[in-house]
Amino acid sequence: MKKKIGYTLLILFLILISVGFYYIRKFNNAFFKEKSAYLEYTYESKPIHFKWAANSTGSEGYHEPQAAILVPIKLNDFSHKFYMQFDTGAPHSFIYENDLKSLRALGMDIKEITKGEEHYVEQLKFRLDNTNIDARMIRVLKNYGNSFDKNDTISNISIGTIGSDFIANRITAVDFKNQTLELYNQRPEWMNTLPEFQPFDFAGRRIMLPVKINNKDYELFYDSGCSAFGLITIKSRFDKYTDEKTQPIAYDAKSWDSSIPITSKTSNQLFDIGNTKLSLKRVSYIDMYTWSQPLVTPFTRIGGWLGNQPFNESVLILDTKAEEFLVYEQ
Repeated sequence: MKKKIGYTLLILFLILISVGFYYIRKFNNAFFKEKSAYLEYTYESKPIHFKWAANSTGSEGYHEPQAAILVPIKLNDFSHKFYMQFDTGAPHSFIYENDLKSLRALGMDIKEITKGEEHYVEQLKFRLDNTNIDARMIRVLKNYGNSFDKNDTISNISIGTIGSDFIANRITAVDFKNQTLELYNQRPEWMNTLPEFQPFDFAGRRIMLPVKINNKDYELFYDSGCSAFGLITIKSRFDKYTDEKTQPIAYDAKSWDSSIPITSKTSNQLFDIGNTKLSLKRVSYIDMYTWSQPLVTPFTRIGGWLGNQPFNESVLILDTKAEEFLVYEQ
C-alpha cells in the first residue's frame, strides 16, 4: 500500500514538473521571440528632456516621486500637455486608441493601416521635447487611453508609450541625473573616451543586462517602466538583499490595466554592472505565487526585473546595433 502511494506521488510529481517545464519553455519562447518591426522614424540628435511622474500610493501614505519617465510631446499647435511614457519593457511603441479618437475630433487627419489583427498610424509628425520626429507605423493600442477635448489644457495627458522598438538599431544615452535621453545612428566621438562597452542580449527587443550580485551572475531584464523600483526579485533574494529591520512598503503597482501587489524595501546592496558598481537602492518582490517563484525563476532566464532606481546618478548607454552597453556615473 505504501509503495503504491509512493509511486502515485512520484508520478504526480513528475507530471507537475513536466507541465511546469512546458509552460516555462512556452513563456521563454514567447517573451524572447522576434517581434514585428514596422516602426520607422527620422529624428535629430538632440537631448530630449524627460520628467519624472509622481504618484501617491502604497502603505503609510507613501509618495513615490519617480513613478514613470514621461517625455513631453508636441502635436501641431495644441496647447495641451501631452506626454508619452518611456517604457523599454514594452517591445512596441503605442499610441492609445481613445487619445487617437480625441486628436481626430480636434481636427488632426491621422490615417490608419491594418496588418493582420493590428492597427497602425500611417504617419505622425511631432516633437519630443525639442526634437522633431517623423514616425510611420506606430501601433494603436485598442480600447486604451483617455478622452479629452480642446479645453483639457491643464492636466497631463499620456497619449502613448515609447517602447524598445524606438531604440532598436540605434545608440541611446539615458542621463538619469540630468533627465535627458539622446539618440544616435553611430557612436559619437565623445563615447570613445569612455570605458569599454560590455555585451548584452536584445533578443525579442528585451534588454537583458548581465550583472553580478554577491559574486553570483544574473541576467536582469531592464524595464524603464519600472521607474519606482530597483530590483524586483523573488522573496528569498529580497530577504538577502534587505535589512529585516527596515520598514517595508506595500504597493498595488499598476501594469497597464492590471494591478500587481508588491512589497518593497530600501537597500544598500551593491551589484556590478558593466564596469561600475551601483546600489540596488530598492528591492521588491511580488506578493503572488511566492511559493512557486524559487522553482520557476531559474528556468526563465530572467534573474529579476531591473528598474531605474540604481541609475539615478548615472548615464546608461544602450547600443542595440552592436548589442553592447555601458554605465558610468556622473
